[in-house]
Amino acid sequence: MDCVFCRIVRSEEPAYVVYEDDHVIAILDKYPISRGHTLVMPKRHYRDITEIPSDELCRVITVTKTVAMAVIKALNVPGVRIIQNNGAEAGQVVFHMHFHVIPMTGHIVGRHYLTEEEGREVSELLSGAIKEILSNKS
Repeated sequence: MDCVFCRIVRSEEPAYVVYEDDHVIAILDKYPISRGHTLVMPKRHYRDITEIPSDELCRVITVTKTVAMAVIKALNVPGVRIIQNNGAEAGQVVFHMHFHVIPMTGHIVGRHYLTEEEGREVSELLSGAIKEILSNKS
């Protein structure tokens, strides 16, 4: 199996990581719909939501909520869209279960390539906001 997300988890592919723990990783989308578009996924490979064990899904969705809160705070957006696709017919492109956290400002501009400058800036903003949110939960 040659999965780009598994290669990112193994540090074989570059990515802007905004969050990582033993089970979950969150990275900026390489072709974001909007600034801050983040992908949250389990580190272990599961094709889609039907394969992931419930306890691991709970970990992933908990991080997805934290990322959504960080996106709203750090990027000052009024809302986020959270999407999870299953199967090619549903729009799944990478067959490693993941959630999209997409900042929304009322209009979608369209996908663009994530530049190095935008990747560094946004990943630093989101990582800082996630750390702040997690430290306030303690």
